[in-house]
Amino acid sequence: MPCYKDNKSNTWYCKFYYTNWQGEKKQKLKRGFKLQRDAKEWERNFLEQFATSPDITFQSLYDKYKRFKENRVKASTLETQCNAIDLHILPYFKNRIVSDITPEDVAEWQTQLLEKKFSASHTRQINAYLRMLFKYAVDYLRLPRSPVIAQICKPQKGNIDFWTPEEYRKFSDHIKDNIELYTAFEILFYTGMRKGELLALTMNDIDFQAKKIRINKTLAYVHGEYIMQPPKTEQSNRVIDVPEFLLAEIRNYTDKIYHLDPDQRIFPRSRVWLGQAITRICPAIDLKIIRVHDLRHSHASVLINLGANPLMIAERLGHKDVKVTMNIYAHLFQSHQEEIIQKLEKLKL
Repeated sequence: MPCYKDNKSNTWYCKFYYTNWQGEKKQKLKRGFKLQRDAKEWERNFLEQFATSPDITFQSLYDKYKRFKENRVKASTLETQCNAIDLHILPYFKNRIVSDITPEDVAEWQTQLLEKKFSASHTRQINAYLRMLFKYAVDYLRLPRSPVIAQICKPQKGNIDFWTPEEYRKFSDHIKDNIELYTAFEILFYTGMRKGELLALTMNDIDFQAKKIRINKTLAYVHGEYIMQPPKTEQSNRVIDVPEFLLAEIRNYTDKIYHLDPDQRIFPRSRVWLGQAITRICPAIDLKIIRVHDLRHSHASVLINLGANPLMIAERLGHKDVKVTMNIYAHLFQSHQEEIIQKLEKLKL
């Protein structure tokens, strides 16, 4: 990679040919480098952007992967991935040549990650991002095989947290005077929708006559601003039935909003609004603190106790398939085994 001295300006420049993505040969000229090594490094980095071989740095692989994913996944999904990669993966592999990275290198990185004592699910997710990067290198950059050959740790079985109807009633009674907050939590508890889905709701989404709510978007925070984007999965785009009392509460709240446009968010709040309310109120009323997302678990628990089957719950919550529902709530269904046996006993009476 020859570089040249510009004696007039006492700077360095690089001038070279490359082949673009259409197979066309192009010339590139870049001036103004104070040092020869800076010019050489700029040329190397530029050429790596067009390389289709694994003999590039991990940083260049990551840059290619981001461009590849930009229009293939939701912006919030890519931002989550990139935040984790920037923090936990890139510092370790950044300047390594991709084809030189071995399973042993990955194992050492995994060991260092495990030493940070993250939860098993978080640790496994970070490892999955590394696996995805190398899969891209295998699929598109002719890397022979991925060096990520083993899972980092076993999944951790954890108990889900939720409020019982009595616990939720204690919370909702305390916030009844704040009609906006009260209505928001009523919707979460009695529909099981996600926080972002709630905050994206408009009047156009609510059919008061048919007693249904359509969920077709979610509020996400990406690159420092709030945006609307499709729900989490294809199955999350759904229509759910709503009890009449909840519709009455929604109508009572929206009637108090001056000049509410049909496509205007009925809860024009940030994503931290609901969580802040929980952490502020629960200690004051001696109630355990849960996450906003745990209200979905609370709703599922109510449905299970009412005798709903897993398929119905999966459709209502917008799970990808019923296996997700069973993986999360199997132990709650198990708690009904004794009741079922008692009913079987009665069949013989």
